[in-house]
Order: sequence, then structure tokens, then C-alpha cells
Amino acid sequence: MALLVCAPMLAPGYVLSYDMVFVPRLDVTRADVWGLGSGTPRAVPSDAVVALANLALPGWLLQKLVLVGSLVAAGAGAMRMLERFGLGAQLAGTTWFVWNPYVAERLVIGHWPLLVAYAALPWLVVACLQVREGAAPRWWRWAVPLALTALSPASGVIGAVLAVTVCGWRRCGRVALVAVLVNLPWIVAGFAHPGAGSSDPEGVSVFALRPEAGLGRLGAALSLGGIWNADVVPDSRGLVTATVFCLVLWAVMALGAVAAWRGGPAREPVRALVPAAAIGLAVALAGAYVPAAVEWVVETVPGGGLVRDGARYLALLAPLQAVLVASGVAALAGRVRAGFARASILAVAVLLPIAAMPDLAWGAAGRLEPVSYPAEWDEARAAIADSDAEGDLVSLPFGAFRAPAWNDGRVVLDPAGRYFPRTTVTDDELVVSGRVVAGEDERADAVRDALDAGDLADALREQGIGLVVLTRDAYGAEAVEEQLSGFAPVYTGDEIAVYEVPPEGR
Repeated sequence: MALLVCAPMLAPGYVLSYDMVFVPRLDVTRADVWGLGSGTPRAVPSDAVVALANLALPGWLLQKLVLVGSLVAAGAGAMRMLERFGLGAQLAGTTWFVWNPYVAERLVIGHWPLLVAYAALPWLVVACLQVREGAAPRWWRWAVPLALTALSPASGVIGAVLAVTVCGWRRCGRVALVAVLVNLPWIVAGFAHPGAGSSDPEGVSVFALRPEAGLGRLGAALSLGGIWNADVVPDSRGLVTATVFCLVLWAVMALGAVAAWRGGPAREPVRALVPAAAIGLAVALAGAYVPAAVEWVVETVPGGGLVRDGARYLALLAPLQAVLVASGVAALAGRVRAGFARASILAVAVLLPIAAMPDLAWGAAGRLEPVSYPAEWDEARAAIADSDAEGDLVSLPFGAFRAPAWNDGRVVLDPAGRYFPRTTVTDDELVVSGRVVAGEDERADAVRDALDAGDLADALREQGIGLVVLTRDAYGAEAVEEQLSGFAPVYTGDEIAVYEVPPEGR
């Protein structure tokens, strides 16, 4: 399954899609990599992990290892989690765990730290079930997957909730302590940041879970879909086959739940996984059904912005669903005596998730294809490294996302935010369907105001910015370039240019 999804991504180059931005080398010396920049530290500690890994591996290789490895690890972990069932049922549950809308949508939107965490969940479940049963598994069996979930704030919360609830309140002490420790990087960086206390409540409605597959919001959540960005949803989710598949899936899960209730092999895993699944489902639906409450949390509770994109927490539902699918398929196959009929049931159960959503295959139906950064980007990077100008870098025109022609017009977070060897100020406002979700970076606000007022040089100096990188093929670049007429060129290319902010008095 991993190769079926990632085969086109193995070609030379970088897969750049929405939030997924890998660069040749992310510099470890940049303050923002460690959450010490002015922007909200949402990529802590994932950026730091990538920067350290880049000391040994080039960015293109690291990205391929992360994407393929996440899907392989997710499938292997699911097989381990479901080994108490027969092989056919085990494969059916594993297929659903790997091949579902959650994986597809998060892959296209580029939330790779979330996919790494997702891959660690079944391994975490296996170890925590042993703790729950009174066994004493080696500490690394639960500590390593728990650490892998902590690459981002939301995924860190997901891992901690799953670990504590599966272990049970009586036996979760050590696990809870380690969960806090592995999440300290983003906790400390977040609370040390002046903008971490609150987020724009407008984001609650923007990020609210969307209906999918013709089954409303609840149906979307119960099928592990409903991401806020409609552009990353597989086209097959709009077909009647998706609706039929969901109904069949839920019927199989219901059969699995009945089998667990009667004392089958799924009983203890289901009991252990239900609390985390209920929490994940509640958080996912809260923004749509009780938006006022979520808006209050986001605006007043420190770190409350973590619950804006509630659909992320559907990862907590996936292990339970995999167990129920395996349990249901095992119960169904156990009622059939004829060997051919039994084999047919198992084959259909294994292949049905793939058949219902075929456009996850081949790089999400061609959405995820590697490209190469233009040579000018490398030349600009060298010019910035050699520049004597003091201060940070700002990327213009000021906008969070780009759709460069060299990326085949696909939308991606401004790569300049990671590509160059200086802390880079980028726009952290998000515009969705004409609605603006305000950012928290005060320096970004100052740059935005200066661009509107036309007094750019003074404002940049006040914010400690010494260099400007201009993406010349981006929307609005011509207007911005006029404001840079008094800036000294450091590097000039057809697609990208670098300017030095003039010193005061010039």
C-alpha cells in the first residue's frame, strides 16, 4: 500500500503540497527552527528534527523516507495491533487503518508530522495494552512511539491522550510523565511566545469539520474524513460508492462491536480504546456543533488554538475502528463454512477500502509529484549566506502560500520560510474562501502595515530585518518591487531576487 501511494514520489525532487515543505538543507542555526522566532512555534520540534537530520541526509531523501516510512510503519503497527485475529481479518483492519480519508487528506495537505504520529499510534496501543494488563514491557516500546507523536503540538496531544487512556488511570503514571517530557519542546516554546495565549476565534468556523460522502458531518467523522480544506479531499469521496462503502464499513464495525461485547478477542482492546475515540470524536465535532464554546477556548485558554482544526483528532478514532473492522470481518468469516465463500469475504474486506477510494493511489492521483527547486533559489541562498547585512530575512510578496509555475501551479506554503539560512519572517494570516484568520506574529503584522503604508525600509529596520527575498513570479510581486526601488540588490534573477534593507539615513 505504501508503494502504491508513494511510487511517483520516489522520483528525484521534492513533493511540495500545502504545508509540506522540505528543502535541501534546513539550517540548525536559525532561531525559528527551535521555536525562538517571532512566529507562533507550530513546527516545534518537527523543524528542529528535520534540521538535525539534514546534517546527515539531504532534504529530498529525508522526505521520501518520512512519507514511505510512515505508511509502512502504520501498516506494520496495525498488523501487530491486530495479531489476535486471523490473518484475513488482520489484513482487513490494517487496510482500513492505512487506506482511509484521514491518511489521504493529511497527506495532500502536507501534515507529515501528523502522519508520523499516526504511524506510531498502533505501536503505542500494543505497548500500553500490556501496561494495562499488568505486564511490564520494556520502556522503549511505549516511549519511542510516544516521542514520535510529539513532533507537533496537536499530534503530541493525540499521543498523550491515547497513551493515558489505554493504560488506564491506575497504571498510567510513568507513561503520563514521559508524555509530558517528550512534549516539553513545544510546550515551553509555546508558552514562552507572546502570541501563544490566544488565537483568532474566526478560525473555529473556518476549520470546522465539513460533510463528506453525502453523510453529513457525523458521517464524515465516523469515516475519518471531513477536513476543512475541500481542495485536498479525494474526488472519490463525492461519489455514491463512498456512501455505500461507509454504510458497509459501519455495519462491519457494528458486527465487530457485538462480537467484542460477547467476549471475543476484541473485548479488551475495544474497552481500552473507546475513551480516546470518544474524546477524538467530540473534539472533531465541537467546532461544527458547539462553535461558541470552542471560540471561547481558542480566545481565552493558553494554547487553545490546538483544537481549532478538530478533524486532526480523528486519529484517536482510527485504532478503535481498525480493531472493530478486524473483529467484524473475523465474526463474519467465522459464520461461513464454505472455504471459497470465506476466502471471498476476506478478499473483499481487504480490497474494499482501496476500491472505494482509488484516487489515493499513485501520489493521490497525481497530486503529489516531485519537482526541483529552480537553480536561482540555490544561487540566492548562497548570496544570502555571503551577505554582510545584519538581521533576519523577510519573504515578499507577503502571503502565506504560493502556487509557483515550477511546482506545476500546486499550492504550497511559501518555501522561502525554510529554504534560506536566516530566520525568515513570513505572513501567518490564513485566507480561506475570502475569510481572514489572523496570525499571531507581531513582526508579520508590522511588515503588513508597512506595505500598506508604503514606509517599508524604516519598518523593516525596526523589526530587525536586514534582507528581503522577493519571489518575482508570485502574485503581487510587481507592486512590491516598486517599494524596493531604494533597496540595494544582493542577487537578481528572473524568478527570485534578494535586496538589502538600506541603513538609516539613506
